[in-house]
Amino acid sequence: MCLFVCLAAAVVDKTSTDGSDVQGVTSVDDELFVLLGQDVDQVAVYSVSDYKLQPRLSVPGLKPNYRNDMTSCVRYKCLYMSDFHNSCIHRYDLRSRAIIQWQVPGSPVGLSVTPSCNLLVTCPGEPSKLVELSADSGQCVREITLQSDIVNPCHSVQLTTGQYVVCHSDWKDGLHRVCLVGGDGKITRSYGGPRSSDVRQLNYPRHLAVDKDSQCIFVADNHRFLLLSPTLEFVSYITEKLSGPHRLYLDQSTRRLFVGQFSGSVVVIHL
Repeated sequence: MCLFVCLAAAVVDKTSTDGSDVQGVTSVDDELFVLLGQDVDQVAVYSVSDYKLQPRLSVPGLKPNYRNDMTSCVRYKCLYMSDFHNSCIHRYDLRSRAIIQWQVPGSPVGLSVTPSCNLLVTCPGEPSKLVELSADSGQCVREITLQSDIVNPCHSVQLTTGQYVVCHSDWKDGLHRVCLVGGDGKITRSYGGPRSSDVRQLNYPRHLAVDKDSQCIFVADNHRFLLLSPTLEFVSYITEKLSGPHRLYLDQSTRRLFVGQFSGSVVVIHL
């Protein structure tokens, strides 16, 4: 079941997702899209106003993987889904229903849209990269090779300053951080360190969301998520009562933060 829960009130609605995990959450206009870990009908569609389930979208060839992600561009009315298994991006045009695959130089994981409406793709590897694509044509705008100690980056976003924020976690008990990165891929500031659930430390940070007004950064970190300033100063913990927050999406207009969880549920938090 996909359970929409409002932390400030009560359960809003229950809708079936066949027990699939949530691999991405985003919205365009008055529709909320949830990427599910399954082979067909991968995108569940809900009305933003009442969370009622609409007809699902199927993306042929998209292989489920817990590292896949989804974002959207309101300007082009498109969804973008990373396909880690096939090393490509699936672009779904919501107006024409046309689906195009874009190959990526690496295995793509986290996706976001930059302030200039380009698609920012996080590609772990040796070396790890940020790849910026035209959200319209898929042509590569730039590639940024990340500093070598940014191991296993999961997601990245760009601030209005032009700097990038990258979260990464080394599965071999290395560094678990959120890093502020320049256009040269080098770290200018970081938050976190060795893996820990202590205050001011991180334990597998997986996904980010940026408040466009304040440029503060929400971080999904294992069973909690927190808020950092644009310079990565700790602001607050939002909640520590979640079940594996995995994907974040902030609806700027309604001030609702959607949190996709490993358990197959979406939590709605009113900010």
